[in-house]
This record gives sequence, structure tokens and C-alpha cells, in this order.
Amino acid sequence: MGKTRASNVNHMSSSTNAHAHNFDTLSAHPIHPASKKALSSLPDYAFLDPTKLYHESRSARILLDSARASIAARLKVNADEVSFIPSGNAGIDLTISGLVNALTNKRVVYSGVEQKAIIEKLKNTQAFEIPVDNLGRVNQEQYVNILEKEKPELAVLQSFNHEVGTQQPVNQIYKKCQELNIPLFVDATMTAGLVNLGSDWDVLLLKPATWGAPIGLDILVVRRNIRFKSVLLDDGRENHKFSTNISIPHAVAIGASFEAVTMNRSETAKSLGLLINELRQLLSSHLNISLLGDPVARLPHVLSMVIKDIDGEALVSYLSKRGFAISSGSSCTPDQVKPSHVLAAMGFENQINIRISLSFDTSSQDIKNFALALLETIKELKTQV
Repeated sequence: MGKTRASNVNHMSSSTNAHAHNFDTLSAHPIHPASKKALSSLPDYAFLDPTKLYHESRSARILLDSARASIAARLKVNADEVSFIPSGNAGIDLTISGLVNALTNKRVVYSGVEQKAIIEKLKNTQAFEIPVDNLGRVNQEQYVNILEKEKPELAVLQSFNHEVGTQQPVNQIYKKCQELNIPLFVDATMTAGLVNLGSDWDVLLLKPATWGAPIGLDILVVRRNIRFKSVLLDDGRENHKFSTNISIPHAVAIGASFEAVTMNRSETAKSLGLLINELRQLLSSHLNISLLGDPVARLPHVLSMVIKDIDGEALVSYLSKRGFAISSGSSCTPDQVKPSHVLAAMGFENQINIRISLSFDTSSQDIKNFALALLETIKELKTQV
């Protein structure tokens, strides 16, 4: 374990981080070398409008189409099923709106631990919310029962929980959805850089910033047979789903970095999983720390915990001074340390968690240093109570 280091096509240097150790990569991973290389080698016409008819514009269009085709090839889908959309809640809003607008009766089923933006958007539908257990996993039996009994027009389920990393039963739910001819929207915004998503979905949402692409664009994949009615004017852009100008440099960087991280994704995931196991072992005996989520069926690089009688904001601040960037509170509420709706659904009402998400170049020594810094910080904060 002492020599364990997460591997990837290109290691990220810690000098690229504002902190010596970025343990908040679910928000945004440090820029990947493949992204940097792609951005630095772009021709001037990459910054032009790709919808025009003159030569340079058509050349820009080729760059955009090539990036889209590269992503489609990695996902094993058709290029015209892949769209670049605004990142964050804006993209979620457009995605859910487009799916719901195409429904007749607006009947949707989803888990109680989906992203807050998704849950809020679904309040305008006839929605069926399915509870989760204390690991954050949706109740599969109840989910299937609603599918069979209520016949919703759309099913929504994250691939892994963003807060605690627990894997959801997507494959089993998709099988039932296929039997009942119900499309399944899978939120995989925290997943694709480390997990092969397979084909058990009808609509897929990805967040390239989590694998080292620049922040600004997300990826929406909608299979050809799925109805989607955009709330925006259809001007033919982005497969007739979003009338917006796409940053070609962003798209090219996304395509290049996705190709790079997927080349040895399973090896990287295995290495990061070992490091999280090491961290769990270092912290498991501490009486004030409750480790959250499934210890086995989970995102390989994520660990979330509740620490008794410790202020989350103070903990983040103190660890930042020690060179560790972590996240606290709800992953859906930026810049605010608020109790998470995910933790509440799991039975941890009104408690603040901290979440660690490792970068691809994290080492075993980094884990040991973090565990020591965390325990020392907890001790220091408790003396101030």
C-alpha cells in the first residue's frame, strides 16, 4: 500500500493545483494534460462561428464534429446523439425541461437522492419519489413497483450518488424500464472519468470537468428513439436540442481529455479504490467519525463522512491552511455549507458531512498525510468548543 499511486495516461502535477492536494475533484478535476495540449495547439479558426458557410467556418465545424465523434466513439453511440450543453444547473434545467416537455401526462419516477436541481425541476410533474437506505441506495423493490403500477413516462436515476459515492442499481432498473417501454435518464455527471457506463440507459448526462476538461460545458446523450422537446428555439444547432453557440476550444479539450482518461480508466479506478480503502482503515477506529456510503459498491475515489460536534466550515478552512482542499455540506449547494438532502434521506438529519474526492495522481503518502491532518484538525477544533 505504501507505494500505491493512482495511474493515468498522464499524471497531473500537484503544482497545477491551488492547494498542494486537491481532494475536491467532484467539483472540478485539475486540468488534464490532454486538455492543455489540445487547447494550446488550436488554430485561429477554432474560435470562429462554425455555422457559417465560408472556408474557415467550415474548418471550425470539422473540429467540433471531430470532438463530438471522438466522444461518441468512446461511449459507443452515434455522433448525432451527443450534444454539448451548458454546464451545471443550467444544463440540468434544459435537459429535464426537454425530456418533460415531450411527455403527455408528465409522470416521472426518481430517487430521493438525485441532484437537488433535478428534484426541484421535477416538482412541476406528477412525480414519484423513491426512498433510499442508510447507504444512500435507492429502494429497488419500491422503484420497480412504481414502474409496474403507475407506468410513468420517464424514469430518473443517478449512476452513483454524488454525495456518498454509493452505486445505484441502474442495470436492474433499466431492464425493467425496457420491459415496460419507459425511457431511463441516468445522471452520470460524476462517473464517466472512472467508470465504464455501458449501455443501460436512454439518456445520459456527463460532466467533463470531473475528468480534467475545462469548466463550462457538459455532455448530453439522447438516443435517437427518445423524444426530446427543447424549450429553446430550434435553429438546428446541437442536434436540434439547444440553440446556443458552443465553444469549440472547450469541445476539443473535452474530446481529447475523455479519450486520454478512458484509455486506462479501469486501472486508475482500481488504484484510487485502494487509496480510499486505505483512508477508510486509517479513520475507521475514530469514535467521532462516521463513514458514509457503501464501502464496496461505490465510486472508487470518493469518501464522505460525518464528524460529531465539528463545524464543517471551520474544518474546511483549517484543512485548507494545511494544504488540503475538501468539500463540506451538500454537493449541490456551491459556496454554502448546508445540510445535505442526501444525508437527510439516508437518516442523517441536520448533520454536516465532509467529502473527499481524489485526483488521478493521489499517492498513498498523500492519504497518510491527509488522515493525520484531519485527525489533528479535529482535535484542535474540539479544544475550541
